[in-house]
Parts: sequence; C-alpha cells; structure tokens
Amino acid sequence: MRALQVGAGKIGRGFFAQLYARSGFETVFVEARPEIVESLNRHRACWIEWTDGERETIAPVSAVNASDVDAVADAFACADVASTAVGLNMLPSLAPLIAAGLRRRAAQNPKPLNLLLGENAVNADTVLRDALQKTLSPDEHTLLSPLGLVRCIIGRQAVAELPGDPPGVRVDRYSKLPVDADALVGEPPPIVGLQPVRPFEIYMQRKLYLHNGLHALIAYLGAQRGYRTIQQALQDPEIYALFVRGAKSLSQAFLKKHSFDIDEHFSTVQDILARIQDPHLDDPIGRVAREPLRKLRPDDRLVGAYKLLVEQGEDATPFRKAILAALAYNDPGDPESQQLQQMIRERGADGVLREWCGLDRI
Repeated sequence: MRALQVGAGKIGRGFFAQLYARSGFETVFVEARPEIVESLNRHRACWIEWTDGERETIAPVSAVNASDVDAVADAFACADVASTAVGLNMLPSLAPLIAAGLRRRAAQNPKPLNLLLGENAVNADTVLRDALQKTLSPDEHTLLSPLGLVRCIIGRQAVAELPGDPPGVRVDRYSKLPVDADALVGEPPPIVGLQPVRPFEIYMQRKLYLHNGLHALIAYLGAQRGYRTIQQALQDPEIYALFVRGAKSLSQAFLKKHSFDIDEHFSTVQDILARIQDPHLDDPIGRVAREPLRKLRPDDRLVGAYKLLVEQGEDATPFRKAILAALAYNDPGDPESQQLQQMIRERGADGVLREWCGLDRI
C-alpha cells in the first residue's frame, strides 16, 4: 500500500509517516525543500526520537519535489491514502497540485481517495475545497466527488527537528488519529490509531481548548516570567496552580455542554495533562507561544476556552490571565507578535480585545 504525505516537516515525518510505516504503507513525501527530497530518496528512510531517547526508523519512504507537478500527479494517482501537514494558511497553495493529481487519478485509477487534513483546524476542509473549486474548471468539479477531505485531530507533540541526514524529529508517543467520520469516502483507510469520530467539531474543540489552550496558558504566563521552556514554567507554583485550575474547569464545562462518555472524557483529559507535563519533552515556549494573533481569535484556544467557561459558569480566571499575558507577548522574531503589539499601540488593549478577540470585557 502507498501513502502520499504532502509536507515532510515535523508532523509529516514525525507522525503521519510513522503511523503509515506501522500500518504497512510506503510513504511518498511531497516536499519543497530539495535537500530533504534528496536525502529521503537516498536513504529511503527517516527517523524519530521519542522523548525517552529511544529512536525508531521509518521505512520505506521516498520523496518528490513539490515543483515537479507531473511527478506529484503520478504519486497522487497511485496513492491508497493521502495526507497533508503544511499549515492551514498553505492549504490553498496545494490546490494546483491536488487538481493535477485528481485529473491523473481520474484517467488512471478512478478509485475513491481519502485526503487526511493534518492541519488541526475545524475549517481545513472548507479552505481546501474552496481553493480546489477555484482551480478546477466547472466541468471538472465532478473530480471532487470521490475525494474525501477528512479533518484530523493531531495530538502528537513534535517539538524539534534533530540534526541528521535526513534530520530526525523529537516526538511524544501519542499515536491516536481522530478523524471526521462523516467525511470519509468508502471504508476508513487501514491506519493504526485511526479513530473516526462524530460530531467531529466537538472532539476538535475539546482538543483545541484543553490541549492547545492549556499549553498556550503555560507558554504566555511563562514568557512573562522569563522561562525558556514549558517544563520550566510548570515548576512555577502560581503557573502550575492556574494550569490545574484551568484543566479542572474546562473538563467540567465540556461535560456540562456535551454528552461525552464520562470514562472516555476523563481518560482523554488525564492523558493530555500527563503529556503536557512530560519532564523529558523540553518544549520551547517560543514554539508554543508563536503566532499570538491566531491564538487570540474568538473561537481559538484561549478566547474560545474562556467563553466556554463563562457560558457554563466555571472558573474562567486562568484563561482570563492567559489572554492578558498573550496580549503582552512580545517576541521580536515573531511577526505576528510584532503585529499584535502594533495593534495595541494603535487601538489599545481594550480595542484589540473587542475588535480582534470579540470580547467586550474580560
């Protein structure tokens, strides 16, 4: 079996390819960096390092350059499953490649194909579908019928690239892949850890608020106090107390609003908390805190979690403090951080809260 993975970054190599290898697939990467393409083709393998130091080789793999549209189309036509891990903002740029692949597939291998969107975004399917409809001619829109645009919840923490040829990826051992059950075309692909769930939006929100939200809470509060890593920040008694309070409040708020299985819910929450606190992870605060404007959107991890807590009558103080810390985040190397600070200078923090975060007060 063959899997096509668009993007050979940390999630592409450190999560999707590893699940594919364990499931008996060969992974074909589509990658824009020629040195990575050359290295993957020369070694026919890549590797990951778990947080405990153990390493795992991922094979067989190969790669095609994203600029070679014909080679990408051939790979797309031969794939049994495909996936992306490029970032939501980059998804529209994939439309010409995927369109070429759909045309080639219709001519050579007109079987349904599930494209797993590993972008951790509830609107990833809409973003890509809109871009494909603009790229394809009206007569070609039927090519989309056998294509499942399947949103995924990526829970694995891939925290760093490691030196090597090809470079490795340092990851935790989380190996579940919840996907949108309603978007799958045909039978689910036989991938170890694949979990079709419905309604997908609720599971995505739980992951975004509990995992990403609590992670961001630690990062922004830790940045205010000069810590370098999430693990250092968690050693601060006040930050740790807010982390625990936020987790408890969010867990209760989700149970009040949604009919999760209680045992499954608490097991998921405990797993999230344990992985965030993994002492071996050494997760840089700069990685977690980058792009604060995205993380301060009305339905994203901080403001969305805060609004849920207020709505359900739970303790919103930890996330209120996290939002204020995010507004103060100032990293000269992060363009979004600098854009945020410029917005605050022009409109004031209250103006940004109203106009960007959708909060009248906090």
